[in-house]
Amino acid sequence: MIGKSRFKNIAVVAIISILLISVFTAGCLEEDDTDDDDALITVNGQNFDLEDLEDMDTVEGTARYQNRFYNWNEKAEYKGVALGTLVPDMERSDVLEVEASDGYSQEFSYRQIFPSETNMEIQGEIILAYSSDGVSAPEWEEGPMIAVLPPDGDFSNDDLNMTRSLDSRFDTQNSAGSLWVQNVEEITLNEDVYSDTEVGLTLEGTTVQDYSFEELRNMDSIEGEGKRIRSTASISGPNTYRGVYLTDLVSNIYSGTEYTLEVEARDGYTMTYPREHVEGDVPVMDEDYNETDIEPDFEAILAYEEDREQIPDWERGPRIAFLNDEGLLSSAGLWAREVRNIRVLPEQEDWTLELQKGSETVDISKQYFESAASCDYHREEYEVEDDVYAGVPLWEIVAAVDGADPPDGHYMYNTVLSELGYNVTVEAGDGFSADFPSQQVARNDSIILANELNGEPLPEDEAPLRIVGDDLTGAQRVRNIARIELTSLPDESEIPDWSLTLNGTLEREYSAEVFGALVGCEVHTESYDSEDGTYEGIPLYTLVGAVDDGETRSHWSLNDTLVEEGYEVEVIAEDDYSYTFDIEDVAYNESMIVASRLDREPLPEDEYPLRLVGEDLGSGMSVKNIAEIRLHGIEL
Repeated sequence: MIGKSRFKNIAVVAIISILLISVFTAGCLEEDDTDDDDALITVNGQNFDLEDLEDMDTVEGTARYQNRFYNWNEKAEYKGVALGTLVPDMERSDVLEVEASDGYSQEFSYRQIFPSETNMEIQGEIILAYSSDGVSAPEWEEGPMIAVLPPDGDFSNDDLNMTRSLDSRFDTQNSAGSLWVQNVEEITLNEDVYSDTEVGLTLEGTTVQDYSFEELRNMDSIEGEGKRIRSTASISGPNTYRGVYLTDLVSNIYSGTEYTLEVEARDGYTMTYPREHVEGDVPVMDEDYNETDIEPDFEAILAYEEDREQIPDWERGPRIAFLNDEGLLSSAGLWAREVRNIRVLPEQEDWTLELQKGSETVDISKQYFESAASCDYHREEYEVEDDVYAGVPLWEIVAAVDGADPPDGHYMYNTVLSELGYNVTVEAGDGFSADFPSQQVARNDSIILANELNGEPLPEDEAPLRIVGDDLTGAQRVRNIARIELTSLPDESEIPDWSLTLNGTLEREYSAEVFGALVGCEVHTESYDSEDGTYEGIPLYTLVGAVDDGETRSHWSLNDTLVEEGYEVEVIAEDDYSYTFDIEDVAYNESMIVASRLDREPLPEDEYPLRLVGEDLGSGMSVKNIAEIRLHGIEL
């Protein structure tokens, strides 16, 4: 009986071994049988040809990107495989390296490969594209390529800055276009490269200290609610924040009582805070974004947690926050986000630049100006001999008061008013002034309102601001600037009084000045050459994106989910004539343009103020005298 039992045990073991071998073999990746000559790409040592990639889950989308000069490339339709599909086991501490055939390489973080819900709305999926506009690699000469597919199809430099990792190893991601690696040859997952125990924040004062996010979380903390209001009167919050008192951070590196705090974000954006702001003494705002006389009672902190979400999952952190459990509002402009460095500087004299147009006055604080001047998008420089002045173009500052800002957007330059003509009067603190014709100022980046000389604040005989630039008279090089006023304004009767109504899940109305500003900024502007001349305007789908899903951000995006579900776009003339289009024909169609200009002039009377133009518009489609665009059939 013992011998028989032993024989049965051996047989059972043999059967189990065979089954285990079968299971193990079935559970492993198939042996790589793709020849090196046929391989399109190598991922972690494994070769993949086009057929292999096409057999995986496919991701498709239309997209374009900005380069470091903020220029856009041509939009294209991409098809490929999500990078997360190629490296499903990637961990937070891993880095994905993508190398091109010419040796160029780029690294990607976990948060980019597996974006959070918030980041997915901004960045979208990052894919290895093997096809562009229907042509597959290797016939597609630039493929395979890394492509970023945001929901709105436009991957901007701002989108990159909001979604890339805080870690300095990813500083090579210096533009949205830097992610779009062409002719990808190899993808490698490098494991356990970094973590949030590495330096996340540097404090500089009389000493220098580096802090990891873990160390920040271990410091004495405070939790409370905060609300902020933008200059457009939109309110965010209340949200619950946890963080470290700014005064505690300062005391760790500086023993003095008189100082200015300079805060730098990971994208180089800087903001300065006087000592009283660090102590929570910031203006209390009302719901129209006006300062009130309410005694401030804020707690100023460096927040590392928002609504219980911590770094690295909270992608906007760490950020400056002003807490108040009574619901008091502070200006959103003070809430610097994605803070990388905090420096204690000698106390600096505060100043305010006053802007005036008629009875309207706008005050530009030292903080606001310096923040704008630190942003690459706004910053301009002017060299004279061995010196370099830096600041913001005069026309961008004029845009803060010239009256063409959409209620939900940033300051926009009033092209309509500028073309009618007025003077920009720049006045020094001692009353000296000089005039600049609006036509000279209009979108002229070479007339600069400078606040820096060789990287430092202007010397006393020029501070706080001065005009520099080419082709200026001696009188126009005003120093010690305190005030800017728009004078000799055109009569109200000269300003067009038409408006365009956009009606979807919400309603927006844009005046002639606002629409002209949108066309003038050229971000969304498209043109159409016809027998009558060149029309200029905004693609119809861009305007649809402003009201299709209730999104109130100024960076409009077409909701792709709603496009797939289908709805209609009705373009309505002043006399109620209309034509209705299917959104499928409108979406991302840059040749279907709502035009306001013909050969740089307002449209002729029989088309004024707006006309729908484009190559493929049939009879009755080219609606003239447009007054409204209305969406039908959207269900949210």
